[in-house]
Amino acid sequence: MPDFLKQAARLLKRLRPEAKAALAGMAAALLLLFLVLSNRGINVKKFANYRKMLGAEEIEVCASSSGKTYEDYRMITDETSNQYRLIHSKLKVDKKTGFLYDKDGFLAVALGYQFGPVGTRYYFTLDTGIVLPLIKTDEKDPKDASDGCVVDINGTVIEFVIDADRALKHFGTITNGLVLDGNYNNSPDFAGSIVKIERILQ
Repeated sequence: MPDFLKQAARLLKRLRPEAKAALAGMAAALLLLFLVLSNRGINVKKFANYRKMLGAEEIEVCASSSGKTYEDYRMITDETSNQYRLIHSKLKVDKKTGFLYDKDGFLAVALGYQFGPVGTRYYFTLDTGIVLPLIKTDEKDPKDASDGCVVDINGTVIEFVIDADRALKHFGTITNGLVLDGNYNNSPDFAGSIVKIERILQ
């Protein structure tokens, strides 16, 4: 046992019972604080000053779209699919915003086939300086995104996978009853066109 641990053990033995109880209470309070802080969920304000922590390689920007649509994760019901397994084994639902996210805070999105298999992660940088850490959670149907990048009908690349009920309570709507009128680009925390895409290497 290292010397500092031996010294700490000797000091603990000398403490009075009430002092030991006080230390135990402090330790419990610190543990609770740690658990609360480590489970704070998604702070959408952080993307404006996001710090990239993981190694990544830059790839071609297949489209500079600003649109950011969404789908509800509960529509993915095939329990044998990679999408379903990823959602229910590695992602959490943020109770405040409705976003789904992984252990590193990467937000769940649907992307076209150009973006590789489900589970691949990216940094998307927007022309507003916002950086979105994203994990491919669903794949867009090639019938809808024929080039594997852009949805043919509306030109969008990013489609968030969310809990729409929670998201609607947090972000609200504008006119049509959908979260942010169906386009997260209507929120200043997500506004901007894609100017850079990096694929996470880890």
